[in-house]
Amino acid sequence: MKRRKNGNGIHTVEERFDALKADFDALQKDLRGLATDVPNAARDGVNRLIRNGEEARDEVEAWTNENIGSLRDSIRDQPLAACVLSMSAGALLGALMLRR
Repeated sequence: MKRRKNGNGIHTVEERFDALKADFDALQKDLRGLATDVPNAARDGVNRLIRNGEEARDEVEAWTNENIGSLRDSIRDQPLAACVLSMSAGALLGALMLRR
């Protein structure tokens, strides 16, 4: 079943099938590698997110601990303004959460 030589140098149908089978085997091997690499990459990403979240929490906690004294002083000096401000913030957050 010889044919004329075409542009890619494959002469017979059997050679074409062999080349196609080799391509499918390579694709299957690549997919297996991908199936093992994706969970590892996902786990690394989750671990990085957890670390970043913990760092952010620590920074917010440190900032809060540093500024809580001045906040208490402000509330003691102007309790009515603090009450109005907190009610306004609550109303704003409530309105934002009710929006769909």
